[in-house]
Amino acid sequence: MDPGADEGGGGAAVRSVNGFSGGGGCGRRSEAPGVGESRGELCRLLGRAPGAIAVMGKWEPFLRAERCLEEVAARAAAALALGEALVPGGPGPYLLSAEAHLRGQPAAGCLIAAEILRGLGACPERLRCSPAANRTTVELHTLERMRRELGVERLLMVTAPYHAERVRALIARERLDGERLAVVSCEARAVELALLCLPPARRQRLVTAIARGHREGDALSAGGLNERLARLAARLPLLERVFADLVRGRVDPRAAVTYRP
Repeated sequence: MDPGADEGGGGAAVRSVNGFSGGGGCGRRSEAPGVGESRGELCRLLGRAPGAIAVMGKWEPFLRAERCLEEVAARAAAALALGEALVPGGPGPYLLSAEAHLRGQPAAGCLIAAEILRGLGACPERLRCSPAANRTTVELHTLERMRRELGVERLLMVTAPYHAERVRALIARERLDGERLAVVSCEARAVELALLCLPPARRQRLVTAIARGHREGDALSAGGLNERLARLAARLPLLERVFADLVRGRVDPRAAVTYRP
């Protein structure tokens, strides 16, 4: 089942998440009522548990850096919630990022994502970076390469609600294995269920990061215009590459390797 299939409401899940006020831990005898049911529904929604979860990049030179970082932090928080809910008390899935050093960025986007993940409490040993991508198509192929290199069966990618549909379309266009690659928005039902499995303090920390990255009414904004242009460009791969190279800077993905930051 597609873990993001319920996100078409444009933020309904995050509105529910923002209302969380309590609950129990995860994987303990003292779990509050409902935690086991939430984990069970999460497992049914995701199907096979992912061996790796990717935080998809978000950097546009014409957008405020603060906004881009808030969106990456929302994706990172959702990725951590999913990993911690699925593997309570364990090392959890690998946490991947593949954005290159793009125009105007202080560092490679994957390193920025890794730093945000560390700040949110990720296990440093599970982080993996490959600074290869300046557009979603390259990001997908890079993440698939990282999945194979790590020897994990399934990869779950976390992005924003407005981006998830395009990611699914690109997976199909590029003929990537949809059984091994899946995408979920940071505001989807799967994330809401994962958050319900966490202890209250941990839940609130991640909920706060997700809420800060939420965007309303972007249709006429620079970000909304960029997403519409990207969807049009995705229909013509050459145009997609030229658009990314001009706006974000040219990158050679063949030069990127996977490493632990």
